[in-house]
Amino acid sequence: MYSKHYPQFKGIKTLGYAFIISSTGFLLMGFRNYISDFFSIIIPNVLIVYSMTMIHLCFVFFYELNSMRVKQLHFLMLMIVFIAVLAFTYIDNNTNLRIVIISFIVCIQCAYIMKTLLVAYKSNKHKANLMLVVSFLLFATFFAFRALITLFEKPLDDFMAAGLLHSLSIIVYQFIVIIASFGLVWIVSHKVHNILRDQATHDPLTQVFNRRALEEIINVEHSRSLRNQSPLAVVMLDIDYFKRLNDRYGHSVGDQVLVSIASLLINNTRGYDSIARFGGEEFIILLPNTDVENARVIAEKLREKIASHDYQIKDNRAVEITASFGVTSCDLSKESWLNVLDRCDRALYLAKESGRNKVIFFNDDNQDADKAGAG
Repeated sequence: MYSKHYPQFKGIKTLGYAFIISSTGFLLMGFRNYISDFFSIIIPNVLIVYSMTMIHLCFVFFYELNSMRVKQLHFLMLMIVFIAVLAFTYIDNNTNLRIVIISFIVCIQCAYIMKTLLVAYKSNKHKANLMLVVSFLLFATFFAFRALITLFEKPLDDFMAAGLLHSLSIIVYQFIVIIASFGLVWIVSHKVHNILRDQATHDPLTQVFNRRALEEIINVEHSRSLRNQSPLAVVMLDIDYFKRLNDRYGHSVGDQVLVSIASLLINNTRGYDSIARFGGEEFIILLPNTDVENARVIAEKLREKIASHDYQIKDNRAVEITASFGVTSCDLSKESWLNVLDRCDRALYLAKESGRNKVIFFNDDNQDADKAGAG
């Protein structure tokens, strides 16, 4: 049911299958005195090991890791368990050795799952990942301890009456189910939260910030600017003749150009600069710790990058794209954000009126416009 609710996440259904398989194994084990050894010993032990395989594959699929080696190793462990349990049931009926082999195999599986979760933790440092890593380390330690104790324990006649340690192992299996379920649900919830946050703050086409997010970011950046007594500059750019491009080549080509320009802006600005799509073909860049002179240099660099970029469209035909820029300073303690935008927009309008593919900035007195570059 959870996997149907979140079909975009792989592996959740695999975890559900793992729980069904392990439950079936323990159910068959409970009928030890009513069904044959094959169905009460061989099949349950194989199913328990197989359920651990499915739990591991769940995390592999979820994090989109390479599953080939995981499948190969778990297949090998399944074969070892199947052959060993057969041998120590029908050839030499030895409950202790069956427990030792199963415990060591499950210990290895838990350690292998922990390794996969550590790989995932390096790229996604979420608390749920760390919790799962620690949990599977504890599970691996328990089954290793159980195997060592059983190896030197007196011969057991019946697993179902084997004592506290072996009864505790069933409880530990249930903890594996609970921890894996809780951990995965926690991670999925976190991912869904991030997706919803990104949808609310990012433009779906270009993946830069949207206008709503920009209005929140400007307040944060201005507060930081006042606190650090550092300048803050704003750059507004508009793609030249964008309507003509859409009319001639279609909106799909226009979308490709928007995505390409957004990528150019991201790759040619600093990590702490903020880029937002402000309108159809308009972008705004917030430049913290930057005065208008340096902002003009940055804008000129971006203008050249956009003009010189190779935009490939239908039939591998190249199209020339340029953009016009308006630059200004920003001090929200003296004026409103709307005034800053208006000044930036006026500079951009002058860049368009004076031939396009230019950078124009307004001085701090909001009266004079200066031309900074031309294509």
